[in-house]
Order: sequence, then structure tokens, then C-alpha cells
Amino acid sequence: MGLKESLAKLSMINIKRGEVLFKEGVPSNGAMFFLFEGQLDIYKQIEGKHTKLRSILPGEFFGEMAIINNSPRAASIVVVSESAKLGIINRTTFVQMSQESPEFLFLLLKKVIERLYETDGKIRAIKRKQDEDSMISKSIPISSNDPSSNSENDNQSQVSLQTFTDDAQTIGE
Repeated sequence: MGLKESLAKLSMINIKRGEVLFKEGVPSNGAMFFLFEGQLDIYKQIEGKHTKLRSILPGEFFGEMAIINNSPRAASIVVVSESAKLGIINRTTFVQMSQESPEFLFLLLKKVIERLYETDGKIRAIKRKQDEDSMISKSIPISSNDPSSNSENDNQSQVSLQTFTDDAQTIGE
């Protein structure tokens, strides 16, 4: 059986725009996901702000750390499209897919390594920019009337902390 056949047998969930699939730091339920439709954004708390790391697009696996070592979620996942359709991969399904489709493990390992490099680079860039901004703001106070002090780019990469409040309902856990 190939990867496509294995994916077709997954349990599915549909979630709507703005819903949080899971939150950073929350214990995982040992499941990872495959995105069939929609778009999700990944946010990580960096120096007190939820910062967008990247988007998840159809055809991507994510949440694999929960399968490997059942660790707490490393980031928060939010639906940004009108809706999203996801397949749930629990440990039993993961082992079965691994046995039936060796290409699954290769693709997953390749993707995990790519993401580690990508995420590490992005976090370093974000921290470097924050350090530079901090140094600039200490030497040159920015006026609240200065339009450059609230760039559109910053608004797109950060979301309200209310999205990730403790009482927010998570879908994937």
C-alpha cells in the first residue's frame, strides 16, 4: 500500500478560521496531522510575543514531535483559511504507515530536518532584529507619532495574546 492509500484511511477533522488546533507548551495527545485543505499558521512565543514562524499548506505533515517523544507542543497552530481539513495520525497509524509506505518515513525525516534549519534561522533572525530594535530604541527614542514605529509587517507576524489564552478551546488535543 502506498502513501496516498494510507492517507485516505485517516480519521478526519474540519476546523474553522481562528480556531486553535493546539497551543505551545500544552501536553500533546501523541498525534500528528496531515493538512488536506486550508491553511494554518505556526506561532511561537518569543520574548513574550506570539510570532508567526511560517504557514502550513495542503500536503504537509506537522506535529510529528508528539509521535516521536510525546513532548509538549513546540508551537501554536491557528487556522487562517475559511476552514481546514486535517487527517489525524496517532501512534498506531504512524507505525502502520511506516511499515506500509517506507517513503512516508523518508519524506517525514527530510521535512523535519528542513524545518529545523528553517525555524532555527527564523528564530535567530527575529532575535537579532529585536536586539537591533532594542539598541536603536535605547539610543533614539521613537515618537508615538512616527508611522514607522508600527510597521505593517510586524502586525502580520504577531497575533493577539488573547488568541492563546488559557481558556481558549483547543481542537487537536
